[in-house]
Amino acid sequence: MSNFFGFVITVLFYKIAERLKWTKLPPIVIAGAAIIFLLEFCHIDFEVYNKSASYLTLLLMPATIALGYPIYKNIELLKHNKRIIYTAFVVVTVLAIALTYIIAKICHADLCVIESMLPKSVTAPIAVEISKNIGGIPELTACVVVLTGVFGGMFGHKILEFIKVKNDIAIGLSIGAASHVVGTSCCVEKGNEKQVVMASVALVIVGILTAVIAPLFLFALKLS
Repeated sequence: MSNFFGFVITVLFYKIAERLKWTKLPPIVIAGAAIIFLLEFCHIDFEVYNKSASYLTLLLMPATIALGYPIYKNIELLKHNKRIIYTAFVVVTVLAIALTYIIAKICHADLCVIESMLPKSVTAPIAVEISKNIGGIPELTACVVVLTGVFGGMFGHKILEFIKVKNDIAIGLSIGAASHVVGTSCCVEKGNEKQVVMASVALVIVGILTAVIAPLFLFALKLS
């Protein structure tokens, strides 16, 4: 089997999914489901696919870094709202970690599962590294991150619209902090630059804060 098999089918299915506008589902959901079906139907081992798709995985970090451009372009907007932004980031990060832990404990989840889920609202490259460092399962973390992003991408704007949130800065911060790159891409699709800038800032800084707070949170629990 070609070393580029995974790369080719991933890109192909994603491009096809982008054209299926009538589904109202994010392309990543359709493409992911199609790839799973293909692997099962053709009895292709996941490791074979994953190895041949690793070229795409290598692009995740550069793609995340590239989101820094709209931030740089609108630096004055960030300076003007810095107090609100940084306060919100700390609160959101602590709440996301604490609530994930509490809900998982209520559901009697194993510790390694809980550790895997703590960085669920962080973009995949950062979340996987956090998971490795705190004892989680990177594959499970990646899965939870995708599901979180897809949920935020599909329903984030609708939920905020339902509760009458109209401020673009608040919308961007909420979407980026809760659903990382997938949510940010939905802001890009709506063509609202303020939302894109705030969502980009949120996914980067929340990722950094999670990398710091998650290990401290688990360490404090072990001491208590």
